[in-house]
Amino acid sequence: MKHWKLAGTTAILAIVAATAAQAVTPEEVWQNWQDFYTSSGSTVTTGSVARDGDTLVITDFKAATDDESGTSSTTFAEIRLTDNGDGSVAVTMSDEMFFAFEAPGLEGEQSNGATGSAKMPGLSGIVSGSVDDMAYDFTMPSVDVTMVPMENGAPAGEVKLLLTDSTSRYQLSGPADAKVLDGRVTAASIAVNLTVKDADTDVTGSLNVADLDGKIMGNMAGIEEDDIADGLAKGFGMDMALSYGALNYEFDMSDGSAPANLMGGSEGGSFQFAMDAARILFAGSGNSVSATLSSADLPFPEVKLSYAESGFKLLMPISKGDATQDFSFLTKLVDLQMSEEIWSLLDPTGTLPRDPATLVIDTSGQALVKSDLMATPDGAQPDAELHSLTVNDLTARVAGAELTGNGAFTFDNTDLTTYGGMPAPTGKLDLKLVGGNTLLDKLVSMGLIGEEEAMGARMMIAMFANPGAGEDELTSVLEFRDKGFFANGQQLQ
Repeated sequence: MKHWKLAGTTAILAIVAATAAQAVTPEEVWQNWQDFYTSSGSTVTTGSVARDGDTLVITDFKAATDDESGTSSTTFAEIRLTDNGDGSVAVTMSDEMFFAFEAPGLEGEQSNGATGSAKMPGLSGIVSGSVDDMAYDFTMPSVDVTMVPMENGAPAGEVKLLLTDSTSRYQLSGPADAKVLDGRVTAASIAVNLTVKDADTDVTGSLNVADLDGKIMGNMAGIEEDDIADGLAKGFGMDMALSYGALNYEFDMSDGSAPANLMGGSEGGSFQFAMDAARILFAGSGNSVSATLSSADLPFPEVKLSYAESGFKLLMPISKGDATQDFSFLTKLVDLQMSEEIWSLLDPTGTLPRDPATLVIDTSGQALVKSDLMATPDGAQPDAELHSLTVNDLTARVAGAELTGNGAFTFDNTDLTTYGGMPAPTGKLDLKLVGGNTLLDKLVSMGLIGEEEAMGARMMIAMFANPGAGEDELTSVLEFRDKGFFANGQQLQ
């Protein structure tokens, strides 16, 4: 992670932002554009730059990078920057742009990358503001991209992408080497069709997504740095979020033996990535997701899976600090269901309930970060201390049984001996299990668990749990206090 090159990871952002980096006059627009590409590590060349009345015409534009991470280029035959006479600048471009990128292969292998073009008929933009504070709107009726992946130096299929009814609005302010970006992009739909081939597998398929809505905020200071830690130290930061509506896909795969088909979709979802010198955030969600896999290698015609909701979130501090910092972790999968064919393999007699399964783990807490994690040498252990942990929600529901819980703990990092190197905890976890004994009995009747193993499990449960208020209900309070471990008030350590 230390050697992640910021300029490479933000190539798409650089293209979009630089395309719209305009000012009051066409000449200021052009200069600002060059400054932005240069600050992101690119070299700009042109065939000519000349005035034609109220329009600055740039021909044979090319922005290219060439460093240890590989090469990339973007070219336009013509770009026209027109003074509207009202303090704004209109932007039009050639209907087609070309791009290429290439990365060195692993030892003994040739390079990998892609070449392609994007047709953008009717693309237009209006930019207003000043050199240091610009607002602009772009309209793209359609963007038709064709890309040829290259693997080991040879073509490896084709990818086609069609974006329809897309708009973007951005505000880009500040000096060229520290631009602050605030933007939004929308599209009615995106359609992807691909054919990918390598030595072992052929894949063809399609993906269709509706109602895309993306937002981005970022500080571009430090984007030119090779080392991400250096870029973050200069102020680089980014917060990107994307939501989408109905999604469907279908892929056919073949490895020379049994062909397979994968199809499915969802009713929508979201994704977020944010990073700055203080923290890093990953988050995502999905709604009403389904998938069907069919293959001659399967013991039955097809496998179906679906779930009502999924979610993931990780917030982690990464900068050194004298005070504790917040962190959180969430993962959830709600109402997971699988086809009867899978159930029949696991439970041919229908002993277990076919109820949807759910798993939720929702935690938060505080940690003391004692060194900058992004500057930690590869392979080294990060220097941090866990100070508190809250279990906001623990839910596991499967085959008629349900386990729920919540609790909170603090940790004494001056005591690493009581629990064998772990900081001594103080706090408690409340748990409730419903239907556990019934599920255990059914697993015994199915022969998945022996009588002796079941007896041992019941004895273990009896040590930690008490009968609850309902039928087949058990409760437990697991507590750490006074350097001891207690279950329902009974000290076990």
